[in-house]
Amino acid sequence: MDSSRSLEDDTIRDQNESGAVATRPRFTRARRTWKINTRNLTAEDARVLDYFSEITADRGGNAFLYPNLLLNWSFEIPAASPTELVRGWYVASAAIPQLAITVATTGVEDGLQALGFNTVAGQSLAVGQYLQAVVNSRAQIPCTPGEVYLFHGRVNPTPGTLPDYWALSANVAVNVTLANGTTTQMIGTWFNTATPGWQDFWYSFTIPPNAVSFSLGILGVLNIHNTAVGTINLDGSASILWDEVGCSLLTPVQPYGRMAGSAPLGRPVRFTKLPEISDIGYGNGQKVYGTSFELTEV
Repeated sequence: MDSSRSLEDDTIRDQNESGAVATRPRFTRARRTWKINTRNLTAEDARVLDYFSEITADRGGNAFLYPNLLLNWSFEIPAASPTELVRGWYVASAAIPQLAITVATTGVEDGLQALGFNTVAGQSLAVGQYLQAVVNSRAQIPCTPGEVYLFHGRVNPTPGTLPDYWALSANVAVNVTLANGTTTQMIGTWFNTATPGWQDFWYSFTIPPNAVSFSLGILGVLNIHNTAVGTINLDGSASILWDEVGCSLLTPVQPYGRMAGSAPLGRPVRFTKLPEISDIGYGNGQKVYGTSFELTEV
C-alpha cells in the first residue's frame, strides 16, 4: 500500500497594490486528504471494495473509520450460520432478563439495516432490576500492549412511553484475551441516551499488559433509578438502534495495517474519489488487481 497526505488549502488571499499578499483561513480547520494506491487484490477483494463503495459508503455520501477493523460494521450482510444475527455478529447469552434483539429495517442511519435493542410488550421490571442485551463481534483483533484504539458508533434511542425515572443506555465492551489464555473486560463509559435521534458514541481504550487480541461487544441497557417506584410493565415501545460501528488503531502509527505514514485518524472519513480498480495481470498464477482512491476527513 502506498499513500500520500495533503492538507486542504482553505486560504483566502488578498493581493495589495504594494505587491504584498494578505492571507487568512476560510475555515476553522484544514481537512486532511489521503490518496491510496493498493496492489495485489484478489477478485474477491475487488468485489468487496465495489460493494462497500456502492452500498455501505453510499458512493461517498456516508462517513466511516479507515481502516475499520470490525466486520460487517453496518450490519448489511446476512448471517452465514444459524448462530449469527448478521454476518460476523452474534447475540451473547446472559442470566439477567434480556432486551430483544432485532435486525431493524426502518429508521436506520446507514444502508438498509441496523441492530435494534428493544423492550417487549408484557415485560416487567422491578425496582433495582435492569434489562440488558449484548451483541458481540466475531472479529478477533490482534493487538500489542500500550496501543490505543478508537471505537465509534451511531446510536438512536426511542424512549416510547417510558416514565421519567427510566435510564436507557448504550455501551461498548472490550473483551481482551491475555497471553495465558484468560480474558478480561473493559467497559466503556455509559452513554445515557436521554435525547432521541442519531448520536455519536466514542470510546478510546488502551490495550493492557500481556494482551494478545481483543473483540468488541455493543450493549443496550434499560434500568430504573427511582427506588420509590414499584414494578413497571413495559409496552414494547422503547428501543435503541446501533449503526455504523467501527474500531481503528489510533496510536502508534504503523506502516502496515493502516495508511502508511499517516497521522492517527481521530474522525471519520468519506470517499472524495471512489475506488478505481485496474486489472494488473497475474501473480503466482492468480488474477490480481490494483486500486486507487481518495479519502477526506469529514
